[in-house]
Amino acid sequence: MLASLNHAFLSFGPHEVLKDVTWSIQEDACWGVIGRNGAGKSTVFKVLLGQLELDKGTVVRPTAERGIRMGHYAQDLEPATDGSILEEALAAFGDVEALQHEMRDLEHRMGEPGADLEAIMARYQAVQEAFERLDGFTIRARAEGILFALGFGPDLLEKNVHELSGGQKSRVMLAKAILQGQDLLLLDEPTNHLDLPSLRWLESFINGTSATVAVISHDRYFLDRIATSILEIELGRSRVYEGNYTDFIEKKEQELEIAERHFERQQEYIKRQEEYIRRNIAGQDTKQARGRRTHLAKLQRLEKPLRDRRRIKFTFAETQRSGDTALVLDKASVGWDGTPLFEPLDHFQVKRGQKLAIVGLNGTGKSTLLKAIAGEIPYLTGGSRLGSQVKLGYFDQHHRNLDPRNTVFQQIQAVIPLAPKQDVLGFLAKFQFRGDDVDKPVTVLSGGERARLSVATLIREGVNLLLLDEPTNHMDIHSMEAMEDTILSFTGAVVLVTHDRYLLGRVADSILRVHEGRAEFKEGGYEDNQAWVDLDIDQDVEAPAEPEEAPQRRKAEPKPKAADKAPAPPAKPQPIDRERQKTLRRWERKVQEAEAQVADLEGRLAVLAQELAVTDPAQWETFSAKLDAQKQLETELAYAMSEWEQAQTALEEASK
Repeated sequence: MLASLNHAFLSFGPHEVLKDVTWSIQEDACWGVIGRNGAGKSTVFKVLLGQLELDKGTVVRPTAERGIRMGHYAQDLEPATDGSILEEALAAFGDVEALQHEMRDLEHRMGEPGADLEAIMARYQAVQEAFERLDGFTIRARAEGILFALGFGPDLLEKNVHELSGGQKSRVMLAKAILQGQDLLLLDEPTNHLDLPSLRWLESFINGTSATVAVISHDRYFLDRIATSILEIELGRSRVYEGNYTDFIEKKEQELEIAERHFERQQEYIKRQEEYIRRNIAGQDTKQARGRRTHLAKLQRLEKPLRDRRRIKFTFAETQRSGDTALVLDKASVGWDGTPLFEPLDHFQVKRGQKLAIVGLNGTGKSTLLKAIAGEIPYLTGGSRLGSQVKLGYFDQHHRNLDPRNTVFQQIQAVIPLAPKQDVLGFLAKFQFRGDDVDKPVTVLSGGERARLSVATLIREGVNLLLLDEPTNHMDIHSMEAMEDTILSFTGAVVLVTHDRYLLGRVADSILRVHEGRAEFKEGGYEDNQAWVDLDIDQDVEAPAEPEEAPQRRKAEPKPKAADKAPAPPAKPQPIDRERQKTLRRWERKVQEAEAQVADLEGRLAVLAQELAVTDPAQWETFSAKLDAQKQLETELAYAMSEWEQAQTALEEASK
């Protein structure tokens, strides 16, 4: 075990951040850590790093004293050196660098007159062996390779790290963490400043590394590609799920359905008991009514499942229907200092209802084009015009449609000044602004809160052409899902700039790729054009498919000549595919085990249902215990059914 938390509890003043978090990080795993903004994900990492101490519970930290080589990345990390990009990355190897400096010093001392060569050579040999054990001769090449993969060219490696932009600095710190974390990597939102090629390299690295990895991320596509387990932190408590993000969603839905059934069943039970008490509290059965009232007072009430709050429901109300053409770009190009970033777009149209995604590497002009369409900067050549009855709304990364002088309530009220207060409060509640949140000044909002309020402002204004520049940045997964639902239900046109592949896959029906000075258009979404979007150049032109070779195919033997007397030898029997047989047996065994488990759980549930039917609810401890047992069995049955279906599907595939 590399690290663990056991029933961790932590509060900041009256605010309970962690209420009951248990997590064991074993070797050879990749964890996706998910939860709403503010749920405590980064706090868990800080506890493991020793930056915070628990109020209750225990923690086993991944320390160097335990022989664990750990790397940690967070967006607020600052460089430890005042040197170049390469020097900062190599600072990950402090011990190796110290050994290398000592080797050089010893080499100089060997040439000094009167030096004790025997002692110096003995020390040099010991230092060199330690240097080799730590792969000292390869660290520079490894550091350069990782920096290249994260978007730094050879010409940038000697640039001072303090001259970099915020995004570049974050990538240097990510490279440093990767170099340090040979046993364990704790990565907090590592994908935020990566373009698609760097992101896909990081996926490949994580899938290939021998280190254990734990990643806090809102990138669902990334989590699907790398995670083998999911740690969800919700309302300060933890739950562990096997599999990637999609597996987690399926299991979470099953849990929610079971929890809803239990909640509804308890509500019906409470209603029946309250009705009995009301009718009999003053009658002949007063004693029984009082007993049931005492039982209800002690009954542990189930919380309503969070399903209704899992997604924020957005609604875009169009002020009016636009014409069929929402936007026309005519010989349009953008750039800076008179230099275009890409060749002009010649009479490019966006239709009403179209969901166009603009993709490309950082710095290719995607956001610049949106700014020009929004009228914030001029075009270098050509221009754009809106279609008939089109009202444009622009969501930028800095949320400049928010007035910093406003509170949350005042921001929306300014859009609809005559609306009743209750109408404004109800509208804000859809965006998770409730209670005291509506009185927060805009200046103190988090990045995710600003994004939600910015979108809310646009919605309330009623637009039918929406420009979205990285709309899911700083949002948690629940808000991302809501944004996707919003765009899908929006009847107007959308022009979207994003690196979020999950968002691309769900909403885009066409793509404009900006690459190497050209803007090229293709119909279809991300899945249809994945290699093209991800810049897999080798896959751009599909090679003709080769026919599948039959198993154990042998070269055809020449036919015997007519004069040959001996008949052709019989064909040799095909060799037994032992690996395939082993796979079939394994899945057959899993199917049988799952079927037996399902049958056992169904039988136990049937027995428990009969016991509940004859149990007096007045015996509240017994009755409540049986309800809890029923809930647990139903959860286990849902998982068992899911495992049976997976095993059966795998068996059918292996049998083909």
